[in-house]
Amino acid sequence: MKLAIVHDALVNFGGAERVVGILHEIFPEAPIYTTVYLPDRTHASLRGADIRPTFLQKVVRNESQLKLLFPLTYLTMRRLDLSGYDVVLSSSTFCAKNVVPLAGARHICYCYSFFRPAWEFDQYVAAYDWNRFAKAVLRLVFAGFRGMDYRAAQQPHRLVALSHHAARKIERAYCRKPAVVYPPVDVARYPLASRSEDYFLVVSRLMPYKRIDIVVQVFNRLRYPLKVVGAGTDFERLKMLAGPSVEFIGAVSEETLLDYYARCRCVVCPGEEDFGLVPLEAHACGKPVIALGRGGALETVVAANDTGHTGRPAREATGIFFYEQTTEAVVEAVRSFESLEFVAPVIRKRAWDFDKCRFQRELISLIEQDLAAPHTG
Repeated sequence: MKLAIVHDALVNFGGAERVVGILHEIFPEAPIYTTVYLPDRTHASLRGADIRPTFLQKVVRNESQLKLLFPLTYLTMRRLDLSGYDVVLSSSTFCAKNVVPLAGARHICYCYSFFRPAWEFDQYVAAYDWNRFAKAVLRLVFAGFRGMDYRAAQQPHRLVALSHHAARKIERAYCRKPAVVYPPVDVARYPLASRSEDYFLVVSRLMPYKRIDIVVQVFNRLRYPLKVVGAGTDFERLKMLAGPSVEFIGAVSEETLLDYYARCRCVVCPGEEDFGLVPLEAHACGKPVIALGRGGALETVVAANDTGHTGRPAREATGIFFYEQTTEAVVEAVRSFESLEFVAPVIRKRAWDFDKCRFQRELISLIEQDLAAPHTG
């Protein structure tokens, strides 16, 4: 079986890029096709891979530039030469699902979500400080683009979602029911922490829709130490919001990130994620999380104050939920967290449920099933 991996773009340190790194471990001989590869702006684990960017590599220097050219990315992916491969495994939020393998080859798309600006425009731009005219124009642009994104999602022979929450959204948008394979966490890489220092931690791309601003405001108010690891377009705005108890670390190496996880008291996750690897990375170090009780967190975090989604006893708790993206809700969650005791080995055990060995086993099984299925086109 000759397999090729296709990913939208390798231009940041997000969870999707971590998944591509694991795919490279599973299929080390497979080339990775992508629109743009910026090695200094994504995970170091990919630097030894056979990565084949498109002509956009010559003109794009950062993620913001790539976003301005997003319609081109769909057309570029459609023109990729994928001859010689039996299986094309695309890893996609927006354009990689639009690739067209040769007749007889199978295209399986690991679809993280639909393209959010096209399908959830108001939620996506809610935290951006844009005027009404700009939002109105962009709403029309992305609404018009929705049809192209829908057609792209019909290209793969099979869609695979990263959570049941994401699968429901994908099915509503694309009228296709995906399989579900949870993304991997390489649990063995994360040290089980033996101590905690007196700081809370945020690990995130700094984008407005991630709602890091809420956490900054909460820790300004509480005056508790908060460290923010990550980079993005919202960096300067968030720094202006921050008081003396909030420290912005920026992008860090994998080893440094592990150290921040291992030494923190707790990781705070304020955004609604389709899955969200950060809570599980924290759990792999035995650290609890304070998370928004929506989306993928309901499938990964065992919350002490869960309203019934997990059905697990309180002694197995790995974190605590808040249910509204407001400073008041997060303040209450932080104060509740301080009254609870969490057990590090219990928390780490939860992360093992999502280890990369399980991901590899389920993904390979799915590919084998698909190859064995009758081909209809």
